[in-house]
Amino acid sequence: MDRQVVSGRGAATLAVFLTAFGPIIVKISDLAELRFIFWRLMAALVVYLAVLFARGGRVTLAALRTSFWGGLLFGLNLVLFITFMRRTSATHAVIMGSLQPVVLLGVAGPLFGERPRRSLYGWSALALGGVAISMWGGDPSGVATVEGDLLAFVGMLFWCSYYIVSKRTRATLDAASYQAGLTLVAAAVILLAALISGQGVAPPSGADWWPVVLMAALPGTGHLLINYAHAHVALTVMGLINLLFTVIAPLYAWWLLDEAIGGVQALGIAVVMATLAMVVTRPAERPVDIDR
Repeated sequence: MDRQVVSGRGAATLAVFLTAFGPIIVKISDLAELRFIFWRLMAALVVYLAVLFARGGRVTLAALRTSFWGGLLFGLNLVLFITFMRRTSATHAVIMGSLQPVVLLGVAGPLFGERPRRSLYGWSALALGGVAISMWGGDPSGVATVEGDLLAFVGMLFWCSYYIVSKRTRATLDAASYQAGLTLVAAAVILLAALISGQGVAPPSGADWWPVVLMAALPGTGHLLINYAHAHVALTVMGLINLLFTVIAPLYAWWLLDEAIGGVQALGIAVVMATLAMVVTRPAERPVDIDR
């Protein structure tokens, strides 16, 4: 495989391991959700700007305009996530999110000219089966509503749209400039949502800063790596790699919060991880008209 493809897949995989810390960090924070997200974005922005300036870059109006749609979709997805998680079970939310590779497999060809190998469809089905087994064997607690499930499905489509826009944007804009620009736009979206909801965006104080900083350092770095990878990895593979989130997050909860993992759930986790290990170590496209 091409060297950039290998580095891109490695970055995307590491990104999922970092972003999967997110649910645990949220659990240890006492801040209101939108207030927490706003300051997490602002803290991450400091990191992105530091990376950008260290590479000799700067924030420009052109870069902000190019980043606008990615930032808008990212911000709206964060608001939707909070909304549907209050109205559906975690299991249903994960199942809806796991449909992302199916959507991306359908649009990657028409939008980006990708020609996935037929085997990738088989690996996708196997990975989705692993997610289903993991969810079936996991904690069934939580109240699900039709409204919540619908919002979770819309949230999945927003996330797919964010991936599509990001891949297009990375064709003309470097990862650090794009991440800084989209974070500024997303922060504006969250600021508006926080003010409308009445949560406000008063700065955290004392120990409340630690979860915010952790969220910026771990998942925040993960999002930067994802957008680096978009320039080098096929969209279909990016969608499959993102499935790792559904099995890594429960492993972290078991490791750090002593949340139990049943035998059936462990089997599902093993299936997903083994399947995705096969995907990231093999060519994703047919020999003709390979990924640009």
